[in-house]
Parts: sequence; structure tokens; C-alpha cells
Amino acid sequence: MSDSGAVSTGGGQPGAAQGQAQIPAPPKMVKVFVDGTEVQTDSRDNLIEAARRIGVAIPYFCYHPRLSIAGQCRMCLVETSDAPGRLVPGCQVRVKEGLKIVTTSPAVKDNQRGCMEFHLINHPVDCAICDQSGECKLQDYYMEYDHQPSRIRVHKLNKPKREIFGPQVVYDAERCIMCTRCVRFMDEIAKEPQLAVVDRGTHSLIATFPGQPLDSQYSGNTVDICPVGALLNRDFRFQSRVWFVNKSPTVCTGCSNGCNVYAESRGEVIYRLLPRRNEEVNQVWMCDEGRLTYHASNEKRVEWARTGRGDTAASVGPRIAVDRAVELLKPLAGQGGIGIAVSAQCTNEEAAAAFQLGAQVGASRYFLGSRPQGNSDDFLIRADKNPNTSGILLVAEAFGVKLEVANGIDRVKALVAMRTDGLPAEKLARLEVFIAIAQNEDAATAEADVTLPCKSVYEQDGSLINWYGRLQRTWESVPAQRADSAAGWSWAERILTGLGGSGPKSAAAAFRTLAEKSAELSGLSFDQLPEDGIVLEALLPRDWPARAPRPLPGAHSVRGPQTTPPGMKVGDEASGGSR
Repeated sequence: MSDSGAVSTGGGQPGAAQGQAQIPAPPKMVKVFVDGTEVQTDSRDNLIEAARRIGVAIPYFCYHPRLSIAGQCRMCLVETSDAPGRLVPGCQVRVKEGLKIVTTSPAVKDNQRGCMEFHLINHPVDCAICDQSGECKLQDYYMEYDHQPSRIRVHKLNKPKREIFGPQVVYDAERCIMCTRCVRFMDEIAKEPQLAVVDRGTHSLIATFPGQPLDSQYSGNTVDICPVGALLNRDFRFQSRVWFVNKSPTVCTGCSNGCNVYAESRGEVIYRLLPRRNEEVNQVWMCDEGRLTYHASNEKRVEWARTGRGDTAASVGPRIAVDRAVELLKPLAGQGGIGIAVSAQCTNEEAAAAFQLGAQVGASRYFLGSRPQGNSDDFLIRADKNPNTSGILLVAEAFGVKLEVANGIDRVKALVAMRTDGLPAEKLARLEVFIAIAQNEDAATAEADVTLPCKSVYEQDGSLINWYGRLQRTWESVPAQRADSAAGWSWAERILTGLGGSGPKSAAAAFRTLAEKSAELSGLSFDQLPEDGIVLEALLPRDWPARAPRPLPGAHSVRGPQTTPPGMKVGDEASGGSR
């Protein structure tokens, strides 16, 4: 779908509207019956997916819609009209016209109870100390399909515990049910076969190869897709119970790919990021580098407004700090000596408010600060380690602003910085006036005459544009207020008001002002932006899709983009299928 030819939503490869990518043929639909209910389903669906379309959940451990079929756990066995009198695996068998599927027969229920009893034979049942508790399929299925005392009276088999697989992952073999999701993910998605099944029978376990740790940039996804507590994230381990955290959709700030994620927080602290489903950006995966970006929201924060440099710096109230900023800027306003610096870490709304402030004070120069380039690959990781470089350039164009590199900041007398990424501290020290709207304490904030604490991207409503032009929303994921911190656009608005102007009272208002000035954003509403974003066709690279990363894997992804069938919780697949 497009809006006046300017944008298109997800649900096809970006650029398809311009004939740059072929539209896939519509799927062939067939009619099947699930427990007597007629279902129209994709002919490529297996029995699990067909049942899920009408809200019937066939249990499974080893199946994952993005991975090859293993058929190991046997939890998904059901009856069909094609094989009367015997059970067939719902993950392996594909639908066909007129097929009848039975998921609630006595034989099916008996198999489910037997499978659960089998999986629990050597399981330590240490839910009280397991981080997976609350989002564990073994827990859920025990309550739903088994719920009976153990009949095993022999000593359970002991296996390795707390085995460090790599920088991000720790393994508990006693909890492992050998679904092999992690092995298949590393082979098929990450393309780095660093895990394997060793030994046989009940002694089987997952292992790394001798002398080779699990150091893939995508190792954290093995934790996401583990249906039990066998693989745990070392960063999140023992930090918080999952039922205590708030879960909010947002966008990863680790690079310009703009992977969709959930931020989970408690109070004013973010505890982890999890991948969120977006077929056109990251499918249901994310890299380990992006997974750790939330630490910048928790550590070395500017928490209180302050005035003064060095030894003269003192914490003051927000109003006093804003008044001091106004006092310093007024004598220089309109004289051409003021510069505005924005970071490629800013949201579009923060940048728009900063440029509004620049217009009010008659800024003569505008600078772009950014984090340096880094590693990249042909999957999700981009070399540009800034989430909104494309957005800042679009906002600058909308306001008629020419951006310069941050090394030229000593060409002005006064500088107002919307975030301080990439600003050289030695040049900031030479400025007569430096006002920093900053998230973290760094060498730059030490040189500021006025420092105003800024919320992180994960803590505020806003929008970002990724490397190929997808406009995406961020949502406030930390409901608790951290000291004096406020969104960057809010600080700019307060300074604007003090100078006799007016600025945005909300992120939506800042976006509305921007949309009025930008042809690419014309007609868009901040509050109505879809959760998976929209592609701004005008920003697509000229050689798209030649510059696109390799297609996102998912040989068994049988549903169309961004559709969640009835009865399926979005989180089930949004976090790799285990939640």
C-alpha cells in the first residue's frame, strides 16, 4: 500500500512498487478440517500452522517455523484422515485438500502425557532458580498436558551445569531436552556451525567444538529460541523474573539496520532487549552487539541538570538550568556565532526540535556528530553504528540546513548539542558557551556550561529511519522517571519558550512540524505509523535491491509478512518462537 506514491508499507520487499523486486505469486489455498472445523490454509502449511490459523495450539518443542524440520520431540503427534489408527508429526506432514486433522483424541492426549513424562525423567525441575521460569514451554506444557506426579523412583542422570559456551551464552545440560533448535539455528541462519550434538541416547548433550567457543555475533538467538532453561543469556541471568518486567516495542540503536526489538524494563532500569518480528528488517532475529545496547540507558547517565564547567559545576533544578541556557544564548542570538550539533543517535523529533531552536537563535552552522564506523556482515549488522543517519539527513533537508562534520565546531562561539556523540572534547573547551543535551557522562559533558539530562531512545516516543529508508516508531519503554531526564525535543522546547519562541509539546507535535516541511513525510501521522514501519520510497538506495543484504533465512516460514494468525500470541514468534 502506498500513500500518494510516497511510501509503502511492509508486506513485500522494499522497492517493489517501483518494479525493483518481483512480487511473489499468491499462495495456493486448500481446505482442511481441524477437529471438525473447516480451515482455509496455505498449501505449504504443515499441520501445526494450519491448526494455528483458527487458534488451535498443537504443542511442540523442536519445531520452529524458521528452521528445518527435526521431528525429535514427538509432542506434535496428531491423527489425520490419511493415516487412520496412527499418529503423525504435525511439524513434518503438510496439508492437502480435504485433510481431516484430530488434535484432541485419547491417543493424542496419551502421547502428549507420555512425551512430557519422558522429557521430565532426568530434568532437575529447578524452576525456582531457573531464569526461563515464566516463559518455559516445559512448565507450560506440564500444566496443560501432564500435571501428574512423577513415577520415576531412580536417581536422575547428572550432566554438566553452568557450562560457559561463549561470551553471551551459558549451558545447563540437565535442563536440555535435545530439541536441537540451537544447533539448527547456528547451521542454517547464522551460517556458523559452532554447536553440535555429542554422545548418544540419554547421555546426549549440546556442545561446542574443542577450543572453539560460541562466539558468533548471533549467539544470543539460541537463547531466544531455546524452549526450556538449557541456554541462558549471561547478561540477563539472575537479573529479574520475567513477570516483573514491562515489555515495550522499540527499535535497536546498535546500527543503521533498525532491527525491531522489545525492551524489557523494571522501574527505571532496562534489563534486556529481545527481537521483535518484522519480516522486512530482521524477521525474528537480532545480533549480540545490538542486544547489549541497552546498557547505555542504565550506565553513566546524566541524571540531574547542572550548570558550570569543571570545579564550578553544580546540580540545579531543571528550570534554573534552562534559564541559564537562555541567559547565555540571548546575547549571541542573531549574530551568527551560534552553532547547533545533532547526533545520528537522535530521533527525528529531537533533530527537528534542535533545528527549530537553531532557527530561533539564528544559528550560522549546523554539525553532525556520530559514532565511528564498525564491523558489518551481509545479514543484519551494518557498518554505520548510528540508528538514524538517514533520518537526520532527511530532517536537515526539510529545514534547509546544511550539515558539517563535527570537527568544525570550534568555528562558532556558542554551541547547543542535541546529544554529544562524536563531538571532540578538546574543541568544545575553546567555546565561549556550550550547552549539552546529553544522555551519558563523557568528556564532552565535562566541558558544558549547562548540561541537561536526555532520555535514551528506549525511554521515549519517537521515530527513526534505517539505512534503506524505513521509517519506524519507538515507544517509551521505561515508565519510571529517571531524575531530571527528559526527551531532547522537550529540552529544546523549554529553551525556545525562554527565548520567546515556541516548540513542540510532544513527540507527535514535533513529527507533525517535520511532516509539514518534508515532502517524504507529507500526510503521515505519528500516532498512526504501523508498528513494523513504512518504507519511504524516495530514500531507497539507487541500486536497491542490489545493495540489500542476503535474504533473511526461514525455509519454513509459511505465513505472509506481518500476519499473526488467530490464537497465536505475537510474542511466541516475535521472540524466536519460545515465548
